[in-house]
Amino acid sequence: MKRQKPVVNPQKKYCIKEICDLLCICRDTVRKYTNLDVIVPIRVTSREVYYLGSEVLILYDVLTNK
Repeated sequence: MKRQKPVVNPQKKYCIKEICDLLCICRDTVRKYTNLDVIVPIRVTSREVYYLGSEVLILYDVLTNK
């Protein structure tokens, strides 16, 4: 199955749930690539984590070029 490239604004902040819905992945996958320093989160508080749209596109590229 080929993933569709998500239509995102590179400057907008996206929460983990939005990223999961855009890329059809689970939150564990987002956490995995965050821990590997592939994508960098923006932490508002310890419970609020966001990612820029540019990070979503980086994650998309990593997932499609495995």
